[in-house]
Amino acid sequence: MEEQNNIIQEPKKKGNGGIIALLLIIIVLLIGVIVLLIIKPDLLKANINNSEPSQSTEEEKVVFSNSELEEYVNYIAPVSIGPSALLYDTSSVKASELSAGKKIEYIGSKVYDKHTSSADHKYSIISESDVKDAVEKVYGPNTYKKATFNLGCGDYTLNESEKNYYSQTGCGGTTATVAANTIIDYKATKSKLEITTAYAILDGTNKIYKDYNKTIALDDYTNSNSTMTDAKVGLKEYIKNNKDKLSKIIYTFESSDGINYYFTGFENNK
Repeated sequence: MEEQNNIIQEPKKKGNGGIIALLLIIIVLLIGVIVLLIIKPDLLKANINNSEPSQSTEEEKVVFSNSELEEYVNYIAPVSIGPSALLYDTSSVKASELSAGKKIEYIGSKVYDKHTSSADHKYSIISESDVKDAVEKVYGPNTYKKATFNLGCGDYTLNESEKNYYSQTGCGGTTATVAANTIIDYKATKSKLEITTAYAILDGTNKIYKDYNKTIALDDYTNSNSTMTDAKVGLKEYIKNNKDKLSKIIYTFESSDGINYYFTGFENNK
């Protein structure tokens, strides 16, 4: 100790200030590391979401066989004396906007396949359960509603007591007109199936047309097959070879489980 002017002073200790500063720096760094560890996962997650938005929206593609695609297309097959205007002369359809009767008419062939005749052959009869099953297979669960519908030869009316639909037979009428609708492409994911078909119309004079109303003639039909069934086969072959100049129908089916696809509409690019 030294004594100056009667004031006693202790010598200054060197290095205490540097140690304290170093400790403060270490504490600040530790706090920074802790904060970074807390927020880093959220930052990484945000960066991934911002830099790769397509990863969450891109859907897995699904492969269908030709027979599976044909089955879906054949669901939408109205019955009529000739090629149906419901399909070939309609620009677009949304299944959600169809009446109960129209829903049945658009799948008329599937419904009519279940018909029987009364003992006196005066009536065509289809059980209500068969109609309901056909509707819900195409449009989805709980889409069937009781309705009067037409399959091209008179109205089918529900007989509540017998639980069937009936229509008087004998409206008659024949036609030499044939229409064919052939698959040319499709796209499918687990939520949506789109099937593209091309179609053409063949009349009794062996002329092929692009449109239902037979205003746009294409070519002469040269296939030698004579029956209507054979003519349809020949027309399908013509469509495959000439699809680029024909009108297209794009059918859309949607799925919520990636397994069952239900009809939601079509676009006719005529």
